[in-house]
Amino acid sequence: MENQSREVEVVIIGAGISGLTAAYRLKKKDPHLDVLVLEAKERVGGRTLTVEMKSADGSDHWDLGGQWVGRCQPQIMALLEELGLEVYPQYIRGLKFLQVGRLSNIASYSSDIPTLPLMGLYDLHRLLSMTDKMALEVNPNDPFSCPKAARWDCETLETFIDSKIWTEAVKDLLRACMRTMFGVELSQISLLYFLTYVASAGNMKNLIEATENTAQEYKIKGGAQQISEKLVKHISKENVLLGEPVSMVTQAGDSVEVISKKGNKYRCKKVILAVPPSQIGRMEFNPTLPVETREIIKRMPPSNAFWRVAGSSGEVVSNGGASMLPSCDMGPLGVVYDATSSNAQPALLGFMGGLQAVQWQKMEYIEYRDLVWDTEPYNEGAPVSCVGPGAMRFYAKGLREPFDKIHFAGTESATIWCGFMNGAVQAGSRAALEVLYDLRPQLVAASDIQVIGGHRSGHKQGQGQSLSGKVVKWSLGLGIALAVIFTARKFYNSMSPA
Repeated sequence: MENQSREVEVVIIGAGISGLTAAYRLKKKDPHLDVLVLEAKERVGGRTLTVEMKSADGSDHWDLGGQWVGRCQPQIMALLEELGLEVYPQYIRGLKFLQVGRLSNIASYSSDIPTLPLMGLYDLHRLLSMTDKMALEVNPNDPFSCPKAARWDCETLETFIDSKIWTEAVKDLLRACMRTMFGVELSQISLLYFLTYVASAGNMKNLIEATENTAQEYKIKGGAQQISEKLVKHISKENVLLGEPVSMVTQAGDSVEVISKKGNKYRCKKVILAVPPSQIGRMEFNPTLPVETREIIKRMPPSNAFWRVAGSSGEVVSNGGASMLPSCDMGPLGVVYDATSSNAQPALLGFMGGLQAVQWQKMEYIEYRDLVWDTEPYNEGAPVSCVGPGAMRFYAKGLREPFDKIHFAGTESATIWCGFMNGAVQAGSRAALEVLYDLRPQLVAASDIQVIGGHRSGHKQGQGQSLSGKVVKWSLGLGIALAVIFTARKFYNSMSPA
């Protein structure tokens, strides 16, 4: 077949939650706006994936990617309501299990307070309080504007925790939790990036707990991939092309030409990039992307059941323990949660991150399914894209500021709940408003202008366009692991004299 060509007003690259939200918002503002979404995979959903598996009553659906939401995340909760999707509480009642420390003994507890020695509880409480205080100094819109930014960006999360924590059990606990939250080792994470992540969620409590009004409060009935599937229905299936990876984006004059790897050409007035930062680096741009964007994308590599009958919650935090296999340094699990479906079909969800994931993904259940996100085409990693030391000076401008007719979405470009599904929705909505500001200014309300920054400062092509005061924040909803430990603060608050 001959290569095809098509002319539209807006091309959106990426059919995950962020890209499809951008398309949905654009079409909602102007149903006549010609919008086309190009997706490299043969499915929509990005880093959300819902699979059907056998169950005791036939079959049910479970999530292998992002899956948690909470009332503290207004953008995703509002979208779920618009789409008619229901939620149900994350199960956290019953016994919890903990395996940390030099002896790697397994301990159980039923309260919110983990089973740690008194010194360990104090150690943990002190670190969490310190982290919240430091995060208050970081502005997620521009993290490097913090007076201590350069110093914090030179330090890794590992060196920070090692220097502040005295007890080995708490160090193990934090290593297990951070592997789950970020999918990498602590030595690979900039301290400033971690504090930006915390600031984007408000505080550590919001980020790590699964209690009321926190990030892991609810799961979505039927699975999180439904968000993307329902958005496709709203924007029309013919406006979403699957199996169409983009190879080149060329800006010239008043138009942009997008070329796919299949040789198909799409001419438009605006482009929204809604893919993980690492995938932007796989495309060719003419003119070349700004240096800040090139640098940051290079440095953001891309994680009633029987236990309920026994009175357990299904929740486990472990340093892995001793390995039963000589080829693995530690056991396979870091954090486990109850993943029972909304139809009461039982399942456990276990996380492996960092070195654990590298070693155990090579090893072998009624039915078993896993997904190694490192090998998932056009993602090549999860749960989030992490910034290593020394790169945060490029973070805000490189991920958010428009480059002439190219705009950026994706959860990494958000400033509220970055890395979570809420961040994907917020970033997609913001990018859509930026595009409307240029193409349909009469449709942009005063409240919309506050979201995109109020006014623009003009730039020549090749220098990009800026929106002063953009409001955007961080997801993938895998930041749940610390839910079992933040309660140490509650414990010590209750012990503190009035």
